[in-house]
Amino acid sequence: MYKRVLVANRGLIQAACVRAIKGLDAEAVALCEEGDFNQVGVREASRAYVISSNKKSSPYLDIEQIVNAAVECKADAVHPGYGFLASSTELNKKLSDRGIAFITSTKLTKGRSSGENKKFLNEAAIKAGIAVLPHSEVFSDISKLLEEAKNVGYPLMVKAAGAASGRCIREARNPAELQTAIDSVLHQCERFGYEKDLYLEKTLTHPHIISFPILRDKNGNHVILPELECSVQFRFRKILVESPSPLLSKECRGRILSMLPAFIDNLGLVGHIDVEFFVAENDVYLLDVKESIQHFHGVTNLLTGVDVLREQIRLHSGEPLLLRKDSIRTDGSVIAVNIEAMDPYNKFSPSPGKIERMFIPYGEGVVVQSPFVSGDTISSNYESVLAKVMVYSSTRAKAISNMEAALSNFRIEGISTTLPFLRGILKHPDFLNLKWTGMHLNYESRVSEILENINSREEEEQAALIAALALSTDSNASTIMANAEHGGFLWAMFRGNRKLQ
Repeated sequence: MYKRVLVANRGLIQAACVRAIKGLDAEAVALCEEGDFNQVGVREASRAYVISSNKKSSPYLDIEQIVNAAVECKADAVHPGYGFLASSTELNKKLSDRGIAFITSTKLTKGRSSGENKKFLNEAAIKAGIAVLPHSEVFSDISKLLEEAKNVGYPLMVKAAGAASGRCIREARNPAELQTAIDSVLHQCERFGYEKDLYLEKTLTHPHIISFPILRDKNGNHVILPELECSVQFRFRKILVESPSPLLSKECRGRILSMLPAFIDNLGLVGHIDVEFFVAENDVYLLDVKESIQHFHGVTNLLTGVDVLREQIRLHSGEPLLLRKDSIRTDGSVIAVNIEAMDPYNKFSPSPGKIERMFIPYGEGVVVQSPFVSGDTISSNYESVLAKVMVYSSTRAKAISNMEAALSNFRIEGISTTLPFLRGILKHPDFLNLKWTGMHLNYESRVSEILENINSREEEEQAALIAALALSTDSNASTIMANAEHGGFLWAMFRGNRKLQ
């Protein structure tokens, strides 16, 4: 097991990594810039390593500084969390050259380019009996994409081969939209620092997006955890996830589970892997393989009691898999959402600024995770996730009801958030009746439809004021605000006997 791990990220994932590392009796070093001293992960880390904010708008993406930090603090390994760094072959190579492990699945160490990786994944899937969507090769010569589109067929996706976190992906529904989609992806590649190697992939009109988390050790032993329904996405980023999937039939689930062992053996990955599928009725296609821990890993934690982040670190260090399928809890239903600092009434424009007050909901089975407290300032330089809310209940219907109550009682003053938009999704008949698909929010009409079914901005502000007044006279107010002021990463009023291992 590693003795000292540097966490090269911030916010929620930094706090989660720090806790997982310390839970393994290892030393957690938190990377931070000067403005992040109050971040929960920094406060809870064994040590903090300060990096300069001068070179880039986001020093957490400065590979040179990260490598220097890992060397100077004598780290055995670096955990990149999720996002851009987790898929960085450059960071992986530079750490490897210095004998420092990079905690993501081992595929990155095999020296393949992003284009070769995509081809490798498709070949491994076909060998395991998993269908893949029609696609082009990966091209750096963009003019070839225009020719390949005829062979792939519409609607299709333009994707950067090394993209992650919903970035550098655009849909083209017809030839007229193709060049615009290509230009948009190239612009994002330049903005986020991805290679401009692009490919085309056929997409389905009404797909469900379902992901299977897997833990695998160096000896090939593995366990497949309950699937996540990830069809509620906005701009190709997951904003609501539930587990298990209420849509997946027993027959379809069984078919996927029968193909996954051969597929992951073909990949040879170690640690935590997420295998994503497009599912349309009983047709199943490989969508992607995520080698790093995912943003909604806590959903699996809450449903099963397995801390997948801690297991990822254990397995990556060479420890054997100790979990067995028959020991993993799978009863009940978990729903989770991201609350983001964006204005849903203004085309989801970013809403940085100071959080004047933040009121945290509580209730049975409700877990709220946030690195922020009242008085904190949301920077425009980083992702806009303010908090993650997760709800466990015995049934999906009860979980939805409890989530609605939690979001209605969650108040954030001073900035605009996606809270009302999320409540609109929970009430939408397509979501309630299992007709919500992965392309719902790609179209402006769908977004407008949801906004029309929720309160106006003025009504939201009035509701926030009423909640604040009610809270000020509530007998529990002092306890609630004490929790908020101390600002731990986790508020969990979780009555019952389900404890995370």
